Amino acid sequence: MQKFSYHTHTNFMGFDGRNTAEEMIQKAEEIGFEEIGISNHFIYHPNFKCNDDKMIFTDYNKFEKMVGAMVDNVRTASLKSKIKVFVGFEVDYFPSKQWCDVFEKIRKNIEIDYFIGSTHIMRNDEETDLHNFYHYFYGEHSLPDEVLQKYIGNYWKNIAEAIKSGYFDFIAHIDVYRIFKIFDHLIFDDEVNNLLDVFEKYKTPYELNTSGWTKNGVQHPDNNLLISLRDRGVPVVVNDDAHSIDMLGQHFDKAEELLSSLNYINRWKLEK
Repeated sequence: MQKFSYHTHTNFMGFDGRNTAEEMIQKAEEIGFEEIGISNHFIYHPNFKCNDDKMIFTDYNKFEKMVGAMVDNVRTASLKSKIKVFVGFEVDYFPSKQWCDVFEKIRKNIEIDYFIGSTHIMRNDEETDLHNFYHYFYGEHSLPDEVLQKYIGNYWKNIAEAIKSGYFDFIAHIDVYRIFKIFDHLIFDDEVNNLLDVFEKYKTPYELNTSGWTKNGVQHPDNNLLISLRDRGVPVVVNDDAHSIDMLGQHFDKAEELLSSLNYINRWKLEK
């Protein structure tokens, strides 16, 4: 069984984890992990309107300070660790030059071990109207279906563009928005097929995210996508998306059974 996870979160600076980096690392050691990656959220865009969310930044200077503090926190927590500890970020990617310039600056200024390509946002083409899926679901459902069709279509396109960018070590929870059943009536066959073609071309690894079994009864991505990605020769890594010590390694046995049943042998591991 895989003895590491690279997609984990802490509560540093009020982020959405429930434990400290020290506690996550200690728990990883206790359950027999050989290494762990701490990967808090990296969500920046000047056009966000959700100023009450501590994880979303619109001011670059505040954002860079947060990223630096987060890295220092994990590096310090790792000093007494008996296992390898990597510091990464789960990055909400945007394809605009404006966003990419900021990301390039962060990569240049701060030493970070790895980046996870992620999308929690549905948006218009111009990146002027941005909606976090969680905010949208728990707020008012005000967008008409024709707008949702466009915006969630851009979600799938966004993942494809993240792969093409070459920025990311692997891609997170490909179909995560499906935990919100309010979107089930919308169809995105063309966008999904395009994404699969991009995965096949670039061979960028992606994760089998086990947290879906807890949230929705189905892992991310679902079996159909897993089989399609297997057939295209795309590497996979198992991650728990742990937001607490109790989630570390959660459902890893189930993930191994599923991958074995699919004869999915093309596995990926961070090499640093």
